[in-house]
Amino acid sequence: MDAFDLVFDFAFAVMVPGYFVLQPLTLWRFKDGWRIAAMVPLIGALPTIAWSLYALSQESNLWPLTFIFFAPLGSLYLIGLMATRFWKIGAIGL
Repeated sequence: MDAFDLVFDFAFAVMVPGYFVLQPLTLWRFKDGWRIAAMVPLIGALPTIAWSLYALSQESNLWPLTFIFFAPLGSLYLIGLMATRFWKIGAIGL
């Protein structure tokens, strides 16, 4: 295992719980069109969370899998949105 694999695996592991931090943070701090743009990941997050909860109720051992695959995409989108907002208006929103 080389350094790239370690960094990639660490980033992937951090983005799953990081999504639960970034989504409310961006919705709370952003205004107007930026807030609407921050809501875009919810289009995918809400169905995957609902499916995960349904799978949990059915006692599936793979219940969080759909959200685990979605969360890094949502996190990357929100990080990109925060970076774009910073470059555009100079406010990080934290």
